[in-house]
Amino acid sequence: MCNATTAGLMPEACSATARVIKGAAGADLAAATPCDGFTLRTLLTHFTGTTGAFAYAGKTRSLDANDPWGSAVQLNDDEWPEQLTANLDAISAVWCQQDTWQGTIQGTVMPARSLGEMALIEILLHGWDVARATDQQVDVSDALGAELLRCVAETADLGRQVGAYGTKVPVADNASDFAKALGLAGRSPN
Repeated sequence: MCNATTAGLMPEACSATARVIKGAAGADLAAATPCDGFTLRTLLTHFTGTTGAFAYAGKTRSLDANDPWGSAVQLNDDEWPEQLTANLDAISAVWCQQDTWQGTIQGTVMPARSLGEMALIEILLHGWDVARATDQQVDVSDALGAELLRCVAETADLGRQVGAYGTKVPVADNASDFAKALGLAGRSPN
């Protein structure tokens, strides 16, 4: 697979996660999530920040010098679903374009391709985390599940080293690629 595949699947990933976010509106923000030590509020704050950072990077070809990964974002209790879905819409619009995946992004040593793949991983894994915390499902095509699995497999060792992924969770051999990606990232899809 290549960045053309990932770019082509980004709108589906953003749309699937946006449905979950809209469905989570009004949820108890103190609820537990699959992310160790994260309440739903903590997860949504992080997710709003990172999606904003990925949208900004795609639009401007640089990370925000003042807040490169969106860690300064404050969650607005009334408007977070709209803010987060707006970030997903912006990611979908910019990261589906081939030019966005070329070259580098100012402020990071990673190629744009790697940043785009990180965005796909972040969107789908945290979309699933929010879905799990709010009793919802994330529905993805087989192609998107396979692409997520490829991206997670390429980053699994580093992801565990930096604490982005948990310990691998075994899944059945006949499980979907989406479920296998969740397990590889330390999430129990069952």
